[in-house]
Amino acid sequence: MRVRLKGINSITKTLADGTRRKYYYAWKGGPPLRGQPGSPEFVADYNAAVARKVVPPQGKLLSLLQGFQASEEFTGREPRTRSDYVKQIKIIEREYADFPLSAMTDRR
Repeated sequence: MRVRLKGINSITKTLADGTRRKYYYAWKGGPPLRGQPGSPEFVADYNAAVARKVVPPQGKLLSLLQGFQASEEFTGREPRTRSDYVKQIKIIEREYADFPLSAMTDRR
């Protein structure tokens, strides 16, 4: 059975002795994965890396934006609408991702 793992990054390096070796990472800049693709060791390393992935800090605008993108209100929209929303959300995230939600109730 074939399992598709999302975001796998592979890099081919030429070693000092001239041989070529392929290295796999859970995602670009992510932790290295042991074993060969498809092996139980490889899949276990991938699952462990995804489980350790950083969760956005609670109480920040980023958590609210990501929660909206996971909601039924967002996923129930047409693909074109979702892609338009994502473009605008990425602009907001770049500028205000670490903005505290508690500051939104401050009238100043």
